[in-house]
Amino acid sequence: MFLLIWYSASTTLFQMIRSKVFISDCGRFFDIIATFIQTIAGCIVLTGKNVAQISDEISNPVIAGIIYWLIRILICGGCLVGAGILVAFIGIKIAGVYKKCCWDMITILVTIISMEIAIYFGDWIKTRTPINLLFLLLFVQLVYVAIRWYMKGWRDTRSHY
Repeated sequence: MFLLIWYSASTTLFQMIRSKVFISDCGRFFDIIATFIQTIAGCIVLTGKNVAQISDEISNPVIAGIIYWLIRILICGGCLVGAGILVAFIGIKIAGVYKKCCWDMITILVTIISMEIAIYFGDWIKTRTPINLLFLLLFVQLVYVAIRWYMKGWRDTRSHY
């Protein structure tokens, strides 16, 4: 069974590399994420710069410069640390749900089959709907995990009676 899964996964990944539609969608997907992160980072840096303008009221230019950069670094660093903690917390929660509800052979098969459908039928999917294939793949995984999570909760509540 392991060799079959390995063969299926490796041929799917090699086909993914050869698929121009899937590769272009991956590039577009990560470009959108990078643009979003750059926009948020720009807003945070601008906020830090605007709040640090408080130091303009200090008459000593050396102390004003130190306070300006200290406030700016604290705001930008605090937002960066907060975002890192949030991403880590969300990742830990998702990994916990995945390990609790979806840690089996069915999940591997669903992942491989959904990847194969997105890759092999990517051209056909793109002609029918203008959806990003990587987003579609991640959305299918999200729906799958949600269904498995619901079914596990439903099964656990039924077993108590």
